[in-house]
Amino acid sequence: MRSLLRTFRLAAPVLLVSLACLATVAVVAPRAEQINKIAAVVNGEMITFFDVQAQATPELMRLGLDRNNPAHQEAVRKVHLQVLDSLISDILMNQEAERWKITVQDGEVENELRKFVQRSQLSQQEFERQLTQQGLSMDVMRDRVRKGILRHRLLTLMIARKIVITQEDVKKYYDAHKSQFVTDRTVRLGLVIFAPTANAEALADKVRTGQTTFEQLAASESIGPNPGSGGDIGTLKWTDLAPAWKEALDGLKAGETSPVILVEGRKAMLKLVAVTTGRSQTVEEATPEIENILREPKLQERFTEYTKQLHDKAVIDIRI
Repeated sequence: MRSLLRTFRLAAPVLLVSLACLATVAVVAPRAEQINKIAAVVNGEMITFFDVQAQATPELMRLGLDRNNPAHQEAVRKVHLQVLDSLISDILMNQEAERWKITVQDGEVENELRKFVQRSQLSQQEFERQLTQQGLSMDVMRDRVRKGILRHRLLTLMIARKIVITQEDVKKYYDAHKSQFVTDRTVRLGLVIFAPTANAEALADKVRTGQTTFEQLAASESIGPNPGSGGDIGTLKWTDLAPAWKEALDGLKAGETSPVILVEGRKAMLKLVAVTTGRSQTVEEATPEIENILREPKLQERFTEYTKQLHDKAVIDIRI
């Protein structure tokens, strides 16, 4: 389970990708007879099929699935069931938060949302325009941010404080990844997002072997942001990048490209356009970030156990 702060830190480049991908596909409205259909009841709280469809739409768009295409029905149903499971977990988490009297103030939500918009590198107007293209709104975003903060606090209370990372663990990781821990370092990046049907490895090989340039590949193949500008996503702080991006860029020189990586479930490729070298952090300075990195897989394991316990104790009636 990613921590809330790391989720927002990752969002700068990823939000651009998600918005660009989602804007290319039209939203399919649910049929009228399905709007009030009950999908599940969780400890007395209902989830409608409309809720499931609304939450599933971005994932269906990402996968290129059409609800009205008979050939896609099995895959669509699989996505719906995954989304339903996620909504059930959300309700159980919210009920637990109420039980422990965990609350989130409006000011906290606005502060995190403001940071989120800033890290997206979009103006407020452009950010809202992109949301509208997805059928979303700032109120929906506020609700998601609030849920994220609430879940983060619940997990901190119930799980995170029980996970111990030793100084020996930190030092070992630091020694193996020193180049990743710098201050004031910035990178300008290009990003190619491959279509689901594309042979990403073969296309990436064409760049590596000089058969084409990264910029030409972006213009002809990328479904990500700014394909006509070499997939340029601007200058980012090194400390704001997700660990997976740091690992992909580690050791690259300006002008070089990364291996194929996953961005929001899609195959992608990065180009290190330019870099400003910062000061190397000491192990003491890097400790908080390293602890978060090492804690994440343990958090995910504990989170899975915790949600299973909540599911086992709950009264859940699934009707689809």
